[in-house]
Amino acid sequence: MMASLTSLAQGGGEILIQANRATLERDYDKALDLYSQYIAVNPDDFRGYFNRGTTEYNAGKYIDAIADFTKTLKLNHTYNEAYYYRGQCYVAINKYDSAIKDYSFVLAQLPRSVPFLKLRSEAYAGNEQLELALGDLNMAVDLAKLSGDLYKRRAELKVTMSDIEGALRDYSSVEKLIPSYKMVHYIKGNLYLDLKETEFACDEFKIALDNNIVVAERKYQDLCQQ
Repeated sequence: MMASLTSLAQGGGEILIQANRATLERDYDKALDLYSQYIAVNPDDFRGYFNRGTTEYNAGKYIDAIADFTKTLKLNHTYNEAYYYRGQCYVAINKYDSAIKDYSFVLAQLPRSVPFLKLRSEAYAGNEQLELALGDLNMAVDLAKLSGDLYKRRAELKVTMSDIEGALRDYSSVEKLIPSYKMVHYIKGNLYLDLKETEFACDEFKIALDNNIVVAERKYQDLCQQ
């Protein structure tokens, strides 16, 4: 037992444990120092670079994190979590093409991955490739038809694309799938106004007010109490 513990310590195992603990405690400076110590002992272990990268990501050090995730993938090129985090770093610094490339690599292996479809859709939208963003969300919705979050994201995208009727259909699905999200009635009211459907808009603003969505009060008073 003593021999195995000594071996673990010599291999940096205890350092890795301490670094993980520091990360959980959000003591990022300490965690980064410990991960660097672990990497010095184990330069070919992708875990050290990946864990240091996620800590850098959480600390907002995106350029450093990208370097560590790139090193992770050189050592383990199929480690999807590294593509996930590196893509998120690229999005954070508005390098959408690079993020799309990372997400697409994973989707080539896992074409039915809803999380990566959602991520790539966001990157496409950031890159103003709205039709491609919509295509990914359509596929994600087909795969996860009970996800209110996906309908909400698609509705928001359709508003950006001026597809108001399509957005209303998706928000109606959000209303059913996320009954606690009462703001949807205020949003639908505004969309009905865009379509010059004042009566429907008033119905939605009234429901919003009944659910304590106070921002609907002015619209309801100005448009519906005449």
